[in-house]
Amino acid sequence: MARESSADGKKPKKDAKKNARTRFIATLVTWILLNLIWLQASQAVAVNEVNKHGRGDFDGHYVLDVPDMMKMDRDIPVDLSCDFEKKNASVPEVLIRIEHELPSGEISLIWEGNSTDECPDYALSLSPGKHIFKTTVIHGDNSYAWRNISAEMELGMHVWEPLRLEGFIVANVLGLFLGVADRAIRNIIRKRRDASIRNMPLHKLRQKEDWEQIAHSMSGGDAVEVEDLVGFIDQGVDESAEMQRRRMREKFAAQSSETGDEDDALIDDEAIDQDDELGPGTTEGLTGKVEEDRNIRTVGDLWRKLSGNEGEKKRKR
Repeated sequence: MARESSADGKKPKKDAKKNARTRFIATLVTWILLNLIWLQASQAVAVNEVNKHGRGDFDGHYVLDVPDMMKMDRDIPVDLSCDFEKKNASVPEVLIRIEHELPSGEISLIWEGNSTDECPDYALSLSPGKHIFKTTVIHGDNSYAWRNISAEMELGMHVWEPLRLEGFIVANVLGLFLGVADRAIRNIIRKRRDASIRNMPLHKLRQKEDWEQIAHSMSGGDAVEVEDLVGFIDQGVDESAEMQRRRMREKFAAQSSETGDEDDALIDDEAIDQDDELGPGTTEGLTGKVEEDRNIRTVGDLWRKLSGNEGEKKRKR
């Protein structure tokens, strides 16, 4: 029955389609995640705090180092936000001026107003290099006029935004590469596996098919009937090893004639290397009359029955 299922090829094809669909979904999810990660990274803002309300000190000379991302000499967007207010009602009103000095030394005025005026937000585009932001507080000849105000000022750099388009191109190329590489690697593995199977002896091939069917059933595959195992368990205790080997040879010969494998030679069990790890086998638990058990539908159920797990579960209940 196990070999008939393998010969029909229905289950392997079904599993192959399921695995292909799973791999496609995994590749699609990876591609979407790469684009989402880059979308979030490109919108990230590096905040540089110049002044803060309640901090006490006042920084009127702030140097902003704008990086040259990927050595592409791209201007980087910078957001300037500011807020000025009098410390208390008794201090006089002062004049505030914000100036920007470019790396070339050119100075431009950004904003000028009184301490009671609202300072608007500005969007700047700065070239790579060192930019100096000077905040000057003027009240007559008083050089400590800044003590009369509370200031807050921040510079937010959108570091990756100039490379946003290139980043999406790289993310999509990487997603495509992952899909192609996955297919190529699986093809190489399949070819190597097929080559190793072609070089495998006939009896090893049949053992492999049997174990694959058992593993499929134990992992939740199609149900099997107890009668399907009668040929394996209906053997007498007094049967000699020579009789067992002869019966196995007859089964192999019958299967070879049914499948048309005329070139398959009978394998002498004497010439087969024994597996030292398994040790000698016994027929314990394989004798007696076979009775139908409705609780056994898969090989996994039979395994639990023979190992005693079923009895332990009933006692726990």
